[in-house]
Amino acid sequence: MINAILSRLKMVDGATVREGFYAQSLAKEQCFIFLQPYTDGFGAVNGRDKYRDDLALQIVAGVTLSRTESPTADLINLVRNIRSSFYKDQRDINKPNWLKGVALIGFKESEPCKYIMPEAHEKHGLAVITLSITQTVEFGEQL
Repeated sequence: MINAILSRLKMVDGATVREGFYAQSLAKEQCFIFLQPYTDGFGAVNGRDKYRDDLALQIVAGVTLSRTESPTADLINLVRNIRSSFYKDQRDINKPNWLKGVALIGFKESEPCKYIMPEAHEKHGLAVITLSITQTVEFGEQL
């Protein structure tokens, strides 16, 4: 599932995509996207059957402010391009067909996208998209 999401993010033109937590020192490109874990809710009735897994992932997308003359538009367009990579041409955006190998209950943005104003010493404008992925998982199953 993580690889499928990363593959979709790699469809965004001009952005370097990385799995893992955003770190300013790692983001050297003009346009970048990080996929990082956020929360993971657990819902089991017993220890034998499949259980409900409510996984939240964050997409941290950003632009290097010194390399663009239009950081506001560039950041908003980056978010729009990410959404297009996930949802464009999907019949049901809550169950995208590119995640068909997952026992998926739901896929959605659980919070509005947040734009983060950089501190004086920071060099990136950031946008954070929080995805909520609800699925059924067997005990011992790995990503």
